[in-house]
Amino acid sequence: MPDSALSAPQLKVVDALLNGANLSAAADQAGVHRNTIAYWRHTSPAFETALRDAKNDRADILHEEAVARAPLAFQALEQILQDPKSSTSARLRAAIFILSHALPSPAKERRTTPTLPKPAQEPVAQEPATQNPDFVHKNAQIPQQPYRRPDPKTGRNDRCPCGSGKKFKQCCLNKPQTAAA
Repeated sequence: MPDSALSAPQLKVVDALLNGANLSAAADQAGVHRNTIAYWRHTSPAFETALRDAKNDRADILHEEAVARAPLAFQALEQILQDPKSSTSARLRAAIFILSHALPSPAKERRTTPTLPKPAQEPVAQEPATQNPDFVHKNAQIPQQPYRRPDPKTGRNDRCPCGSGKKFKQCCLNKPQTAAA
């Protein structure tokens, strides 16, 4: 998507995000509110594409930096493991980290494990062909009917239906339903 489809503030936001700013900081740099960025994300496909590309580029840059620093990190872990003055917990955490990254992941193990044949299953009974294929779900196809009271609702200032002659609010309003009936 060409950048010319974006306005100047949108380009500033994308550039700020590419340089490592979060959404709030990018909004401040562009002179817009952060909710404006959310609005652009929902209404402008060009901005959404540019934003996604900027985030992907930033993730690629961070990944390359992490890969470049990985040998130094492993040297530091080795120094921690070999230093007798290091705490036991630090050496243990370093060892666990190395082992967890040295062992194959479960996804890789699943690919190398031979798959066993699936047990034969009984055939599923086919539904009759007379059913309507557009009928997906019973509740989704039938409109809901509104609830109708069997008797009109008793107002607070109406005479109580129990026959006492008092107002409903002074007689049976706060009593359990069985007593009021």
